[in-house]
Amino acid sequence: MAQMGEVFSPKRWELVEVLKKTGPQSIYALAKRLDRRYRNVYQDVAKLSEWMVIEKDESGKVFVPWDKLNVQWSLQRLVD
Repeated sequence: MAQMGEVFSPKRWELVEVLKKTGPQSIYALAKRLDRRYRNVYQDVAKLSEWMVIEKDESGKVFVPWDKLNVQWSLQRLVD
């Protein structure tokens, strides 16, 4: 869970929501739309791509191919 909290920061959630709403676009266009620095958006896109939340199409535009993200994790019982 701690790692998910690092990956899915508020800025990255905003990026995912805007990208889903507006459709495929270049990272440059996305940075302008979000009013953020290109470098930061590029890094966020790279991290979210690692987690398979964002993909690139054949023209290099990024997009969110999902309508929902389901997260599951196992809880282990601690034995004394």
